[in-house]
Amino acid sequence: MASRRPAGTTGRGNAGFTLVEIIAVLVILSLLAALTIPRFINLDQSASRQAIGSGVAQLNSREVMAWSNVKLSDTGWINDAQVFSHLDTNLGRDYRWNPSATINGGGLYFRDLSTGLNRLPSTATSAGRWEEQ
Repeated sequence: MASRRPAGTTGRGNAGFTLVEIIAVLVILSLLAALTIPRFINLDQSASRQAIGSGVAQLNSREVMAWSNVKLSDTGWINDAQVFSHLDTNLGRDYRWNPSATINGGGLYFRDLSTGLNRLPSTATSAGRWEEQ
């Protein structure tokens, strides 16, 4: 008695994919890549923008700490230059200043993104403040 095979099959093994199936998978992967890569690029730029904002917030926190330390010192607050001399403007390896942070502000870079910062001076009653231009 001869064995019966399901309809549409041959006597050979059906291992592997057809060329049409492989091309269909490549087309789907290409479409997914085309849709997601621009989102990742925008995500990176958005993260850099957020990092600049975090850097400004860090500068403001450091400004308050430097001002508080000067106020609590034996000499007390004398002028804004005294406070600025106690301020650490190094925000980490991905940040840089161009040319450098000054008492009036400066250009802050995070990787390839930059922004101009203004520094409002400290007074005897309040700490200085960093703001984006």
